[in-house]
Amino acid sequence: MKIGIIGGGAIGLLIAAYLSSTCEVTIYTRRKTQANLLNERGLRMIKNGDERIVPIRAWAAGYEKMQADVFFVTVKQYDMVHAIELCNQWTDGGAFVFLQNGMGHVSLLSQLKAQCIAVGTVEHGAFKKDDRTVEHTGIGKISIALFQGDTGPLKQLLDVSSSDFPIEFEHNWQQLLTNKLVVNAVINPLTAMLRVPNGELVKTKEYKKMMELLFSEICLALSLPDENEARERIVRICERTANNRSSMLCDLENGRMTEIEAILGYVIAKGKEKGVQTPICQFLMNAVKGMEGRGFNG
Repeated sequence: MKIGIIGGGAIGLLIAAYLSSTCEVTIYTRRKTQANLLNERGLRMIKNGDERIVPIRAWAAGYEKMQADVFFVTVKQYDMVHAIELCNQWTDGGAFVFLQNGMGHVSLLSQLKAQCIAVGTVEHGAFKKDDRTVEHTGIGKISIALFQGDTGPLKQLLDVSSSDFPIEFEHNWQQLLTNKLVVNAVINPLTAMLRVPNGELVKTKEYKKMMELLFSEICLALSLPDENEARERIVRICERTANNRSSMLCDLENGRMTEIEAILGYVIAKGKEKGVQTPICQFLMNAVKGMEGRGFNG
């Protein structure tokens, strides 16, 4: 089975590290320097203090045809327009699985010229240490749901699922993404602004109160049908990934853009549609946007 991974970030590298043992994997990166490094020195994966080098094939995207049975698109939300343009221009067939935070990318998927499109969520903890190194900081799972077309091309993914890297299929893509959106909308902005690992949100009384206020506002904006289940899911993830630093916190620490607009921006827009005020979401989005690009030493 041929797997193409579009995006050389933490999740892209993690997927490549695990699937390369059973699949023919190619990583398509934004920069030639990263592709060259991966080709020359291999992909370095760290887990529980142990490391292994995975021989991998990598190409800079946008220079030749990209071929695969299944493409995992792992770029950030703000790179999605460019990613879809690349896919339309440089791929010919294959199924696509989009693994973005938030739900801002859903409206863009209709622009993709593909028969089989799926969306998914990632619950693994992964940290990109450099262009060829990823640390697997927490075992979770990848959940995939069909967005358009037939599941046929995707079924082979079940054959490469493993206990260390499980892949599951869900029936309702909207429910799958909404569940993950709520988790991201609570954990990511708070940990980013407070500069704390995930577990602090449930350990510290004051942070827990902040989390509850934000959660209540999000529930109103999205008209969540089961608040208790969503609340339990958030607490469970905070506890399971207690030592992890959220992707949004890592982005701020490294002076990068975040996906705050695709996460809280989406919640705010849904609130406006319903006439629901979202002042806490607005405050957090402005706070995170103001911190972008500075790094924590700036």
